[in-house]
Amino acid sequence: MKYFVPNEVFSIRKLKVGTCSVLLAISILGSQGILADEVVTSSSPMATKESSNAITNDLDNSPTVNQNRSAEMIASNSTTNGLDNSLSVNSISSNGTIRSNSQLDNRTVESTVTSTNENKSYKEDVISDRIIKKEFEDTALSVKDYGAVGDGIHDDRQAIQDAIDAAAQGLGGGNVYFPEGTYLVKEIVFLKSHTHLELNEKATILNGINIKNHPSIVFMTGLFTDDGAQVEWGPTEDISYSGGTIDMNGALNEEGTKAKNLPLINSSGAFAIGNSNNVTIKNVTFKDSYQGHAIQIAGSKNVLVDNSRFLGQALPKTMKDGQIISKESIQIEPLTRKGFPYALNDDGKKSENVTIQNSYFGKSDKSGELVTAIGTHYQTLSTQNPSNIKIQNNHFDNMMYAGVRFTGFTDVLIKGNRFDKKVKGESVHYRESGAALVNAYSYKNTKDLLDLNKQVVIAENIFNIADPKTKAIRVAKDSAEYLGKVSDITVTKNVINNNSKETEQPNIELLRVSDNLVVSENSIFGGKEGIVIEDSKGKITVLNNQFYNLSGKYISFIKSNANGKEPVIRDSDGNFNIVTENGLYKIVTNNLSDKNEKEKNKEEKQSNSNNVIDSNQKNGEFNSSKDNRQMNDKIDNKQDNKTEEVNYKIVGDGRETENHINKSKEIVDVKQKLPKTGSNKIMELFLTVTGIGLLLTLKGLKYYGKDK
Repeated sequence: MKYFVPNEVFSIRKLKVGTCSVLLAISILGSQGILADEVVTSSSPMATKESSNAITNDLDNSPTVNQNRSAEMIASNSTTNGLDNSLSVNSISSNGTIRSNSQLDNRTVESTVTSTNENKSYKEDVISDRIIKKEFEDTALSVKDYGAVGDGIHDDRQAIQDAIDAAAQGLGGGNVYFPEGTYLVKEIVFLKSHTHLELNEKATILNGINIKNHPSIVFMTGLFTDDGAQVEWGPTEDISYSGGTIDMNGALNEEGTKAKNLPLINSSGAFAIGNSNNVTIKNVTFKDSYQGHAIQIAGSKNVLVDNSRFLGQALPKTMKDGQIISKESIQIEPLTRKGFPYALNDDGKKSENVTIQNSYFGKSDKSGELVTAIGTHYQTLSTQNPSNIKIQNNHFDNMMYAGVRFTGFTDVLIKGNRFDKKVKGESVHYRESGAALVNAYSYKNTKDLLDLNKQVVIAENIFNIADPKTKAIRVAKDSAEYLGKVSDITVTKNVINNNSKETEQPNIELLRVSDNLVVSENSIFGGKEGIVIEDSKGKITVLNNQFYNLSGKYISFIKSNANGKEPVIRDSDGNFNIVTENGLYKIVTNNLSDKNEKEKNKEEKQSNSNNVIDSNQKNGEFNSSKDNRQMNDKIDNKQDNKTEEVNYKIVGDGRETENHINKSKEIVDVKQKLPKTGSNKIMELFLTVTGIGLLLTLKGLKYYGKDK
């Protein structure tokens, strides 16, 4: 039997206690890992995001509507077109607004639920649409039952007209159906009230109207006689056209001088809609117009163009620039004989309540890009302004001249669209004189007092510009000699990504606006000049715009406000230039400072927190010494934690004022932390027990070694 001396027994006991403590700590550590995993799995944003991604991946296998595709394209383009590195922690949403990642993370669960609900709703809509479509096909009048062949060779115009005439009498519920096939038409088809045409997705209407001095337009809402005589169009209403393709057959011949298949025509199009009410065109592909308008809308109201594609416009190489710029793909105008030459109607009746949305405008495989997607180019004193025009959620892909160009419009909303403009080498059609993607201009009116553009809102659009000759937004009365006024203009929350090299144009140009001009919350990345306001009067507000990497002035305010009202320029990052002749100016600054500046200049900021600088100008000079002066204004802004320094500098004779702003931004690094739970307390206990255990173990080994 072996005996141990007391010291040896005590040392072994300490060794056992220490070893047990270490084992206990290890087991607690294992439990902590499991508990932590449970917490992360159940509540972390990453887990929620993975769940959201799983749902999204399932949805990817189903069709998506055009709006979702547009939003995805906009978001991806915005983040890949030269955004400043300082914005790397931010995201640009589909409507062009900038949101931080923390804001996005906070909405992950909400977006997951919304995505699921939208997917469920979308599937229900698809099923409902298929049921309705099947019922439509079963009850509608088929054009083939009226003799249409659909082989692209035989002229099916009369069969189509007969089916429409029968539907207008109430047969088939007013519905006409086009099965799969290519339907050649060699004369105009006249649409009738209370008729609804639907095409199979593989059905094509082929324009074969090749008659000299005769309109080559497939569908009209009024008559154009066989001998070319015009008649006055009566009103039509309740007309819809959905699905399929309309091939306007305007692709050029090899010489580039005529339409290859329609050599006798001056232009080709798809629709002429005049003196009509409640007209809907949706889910249609329009291909290869020749010179003219794919859709012409005159003196009509409640017109909707939705979820359609406009591909390709053929332009003979002999055309001059002055002729080219008037070729809108969709034209919206009053009803006059000069602007709408297909009818004798000349009452100047306006078009109103026109919406064009969720559509794509670009080139085709046969013809180049469109000149101008949407707009007008004609106006007279006797006409009424087209009003309540909405252009939203469209994609304008490399238009030759403009995405939207209009004159004499009232109550216009241009919102949520995407405008892309490529360089000359990547374009089929290119205008050497430049482009303006949104161009609200004025017609040459030197004799008659005409209403010009007013109540125009240009909001939440995204512009991606690579061409140095392109402006994003232009609103103007083009000459001081023109009569009429441009007023009530709002340009807000647009994102402009200007990656053009050696750019020549300002991003936003506002010329001769008479009153109520607001330019706010726009974000401009790159280019030469940011915002140019020239020769404008009345109330002008420039608020909360942001500029990054511009080579020129951020804001130029030139020869404006001669009538003595007070334009207010407030809180726009960057510098601006003012060149004036007369007027009173009030510049209100809301400048920002960091915590160090707050402590260092606390008393100074309190005394200057509402600093206002008034400069009265007389005879071309500010009421001040001609010597250069500098005024520093540092003001605390409660809404943001940033640093901003402002120097107001009167240069030379006082005709030019520069405001230089340098802003440093705090980028907040948000780190994910483990939620505070009971398991964290166990971790603290584990560390304590481990320390005690290791101490006892080492001490026991020490004594044991001595005893040995």
